[in-house]
Amino acid sequence: MLRSAKITLAESRNSILKYGFIACLFYIAFLLLMRVLNLHTITELRMVNYVFLCVLCIVEIKRQVTKGKGYVPFLEVFFESFFTGVVSFLLFSVFLFFYTRFDEEMNEIILSRASETLKQIPTAIILFEGAAVSIVVALINLQYFRRYEEGEVPVDK
Repeated sequence: MLRSAKITLAESRNSILKYGFIACLFYIAFLLLMRVLNLHTITELRMVNYVFLCVLCIVEIKRQVTKGKGYVPFLEVFFESFFTGVVSFLLFSVFLFFYTRFDEEMNEIILSRASETLKQIPTAIILFEGAAVSIVVALINLQYFRRYEEGEVPVDK
């Protein structure tokens, strides 16, 4: 019989913070790598961050499915994936806020794509964009983990 994995609020919060921090570290490493390779002006490469966030959220929820020996309910998957993304991009925005104080070229790149209202705090763009991407990632995870809830895939796989 299908049963829900019992995940406490504290476990969920810790998982969100842990995986959000890991994702943020990846974003920072990727940004610095692009800076070293002189590819930082190609802003479309930030799509790699979104793919990584999606994969990381899948790993996060799959760990809970395996650990809890049951499926993770539909809305819990959504909120855990969404808040992991928001936390990761919040931390990344804070990093960029300080990093752009030292790297004027990066600040100009962000400012060139900012609207007039966001020119005061250009790293807020990253936070807003990250929140929007987090919704998409959460919806992808919903569809992926729906298979466990509906019994299409056994929990032990």
